[in-house]
Amino acid sequence: MWPLFPKKSVSPKKWAAEQNDNTLTSLYSQLDNLVAFRFHVKQKKLAHQNNLMSSSSGNHHALRKGRGMTFSEVRQYQAGDDIRHIDWRVTARTQKPHTKVFIEEHERPVIVVTEQTPALFFGSQTRLKINQALNISAILSWVALSQNERVGGLSFNHHHHQWVAPKRSQATLLTNLQKAIQLQLAIQNPGASNPMYWQNTLKKLNQVVKPGSKVFLVGDLLQLSQTSRGYLQKLRRHNDIVALHIVDPLEKTLPNLGWLSLTATPHHSAEQNLTLDSFNPETRAWYAQRYQTQWQHAFKQFTQLNIPLLEITSDQHPVEQLSRYRVIV
Repeated sequence: MWPLFPKKSVSPKKWAAEQNDNTLTSLYSQLDNLVAFRFHVKQKKLAHQNNLMSSSSGNHHALRKGRGMTFSEVRQYQAGDDIRHIDWRVTARTQKPHTKVFIEEHERPVIVVTEQTPALFFGSQTRLKINQALNISAILSWVALSQNERVGGLSFNHHHHQWVAPKRSQATLLTNLQKAIQLQLAIQNPGASNPMYWQNTLKKLNQVVKPGSKVFLVGDLLQLSQTSRGYLQKLRRHNDIVALHIVDPLEKTLPNLGWLSLTATPHHSAEQNLTLDSFNPETRAWYAQRYQTQWQHAFKQFTQLNIPLLEITSDQHPVEQLSRYRVIV
């Protein structure tokens, strides 16, 4: 969506410095704080995909072998393979016997994809969206590791990607968090959401993620291109995906504070100064509907791909929100 920032305080860094309270204790994420989440989720587990989306697209949920097993891939038949798992459609098409391969649930790699772009470098209270995105990613990673899963990640900002291959290792998890923080530190000012950021990331994700993985997407996610949706559809065929949209309360509801000067930065457009009368109920209704329209459109697109899209607000506790949605149980 178009980021809207108070006209007199476009930079969160300047805004934070001017505050008399400790609303934003730190502009950038701190590794110690991300590590501390491990103690909040000791007894938590990642919920099954069916808990988040009851309907199935029929891609790989229909290919479940039994409790604790999930479809991984189709490959050419090898001596010793169970003939009950032969994929007859692929066999007929290729004229060579192919079989479905299943893996145990606990063997599934967990990949956490974290957006750290200028579009998230904004916060009206408590913390910046970019901090909350990394909080969510850290929590999911710690929960997965506590289940003895292999955990990896792909973090990105407006210039770079950082891929960390999944391993059953705390050192690997910490490396992933450190790389994400490095990307975050490169952000100095807020900016417009660019659909190419996620498009390039999803393209790379298709190249590095192994079939049968559990993938979490954490970021804005409301303006995916048609090409991005194609990458998502391809990725979803053999993987579970959960999308978590990070939003600030100010993006959803206009505060009742009188005349407000805002700066809008739509993608590929110059900054636009907006003056809104927040006392006017019609203005506040228009503002709220603007967000709801984008949210509902994105929600429909993800639902069509059989991917749950969940809304995470930047001001609420990340563990509580993930528990409320039953992403972690």
